[in-house]
Amino acid sequence: MPGHLKIILVKPRNPDNIGAAARAMANFGLTELALAAPFESDWKEAADAWRREASVSAIDAMDVVNSAKVYGSVPEAAADCALLLGTSSLHRAKPGRDVMLLSDAAAYISGVRGKTGILFGSEKTGLTKEDLSFCSAIINIPTQEKQPSMNLGQSVAVLAYELAARGRAPKPSVQREERGPNLMETERAVKQICGRLQLEAGPHWGGEAQARAIRQGLLDARLTRNAMNALNLLLNGSKRKEL
Repeated sequence: MPGHLKIILVKPRNPDNIGAAARAMANFGLTELALAAPFESDWKEAADAWRREASVSAIDAMDVVNSAKVYGSVPEAAADCALLLGTSSLHRAKPGRDVMLLSDAAAYISGVRGKTGILFGSEKTGLTKEDLSFCSAIINIPTQEKQPSMNLGQSVAVLAYELAARGRAPKPSVQREERGPNLMETERAVKQICGRLQLEAGPHWGGEAQARAIRQGLLDARLTRNAMNALNLLLNGSKRKEL
């Protein structure tokens, strides 16, 4: 069975959907909810409504709602995660990341030592290419082509059931390495590399598309802390800095 799971909602818009996600988490024993860059007016409305009226969508899940934390960005929300996975219906664009079916996700996560973050996109757009570039891989819930996308609360419920309730993942033969650099540390390296590219090759280098490619390359490399320290030493051109 996978270890600790953290549900991260990116730019959620609808308070009822946030409540439905919290209720789905409570159904299957998940307790840690994070919101990355939520719409402030909607979040204030949600917080006021839930604390005042115990919204029907979050019934019996107020402990999840009350303990939810708000972050300004995906890297901040996932800073304590050893692994970050995105979710996508894949019907709008090619993600540029490895994709697994939901049925394979439990086995993939089971070797992780530390917390796994699961990223869900905004109700309006899903996860963007930028959001997905922070993820090591993408989980796809197989749905009918005629109706490929799912409601946010439903998506959280299906994933929470599969990862937290089934508990039937096979034991991996080789465990993943101890937790390496987190997303905030990786993002600092991405910005440093982009800055060096612009300095060495001109201002047309180091743009958003290149930053995504560099970020994905660093994530796919699964750098250890020692490797990240070595990279920082090269980038900074100074004495080794401990992360």
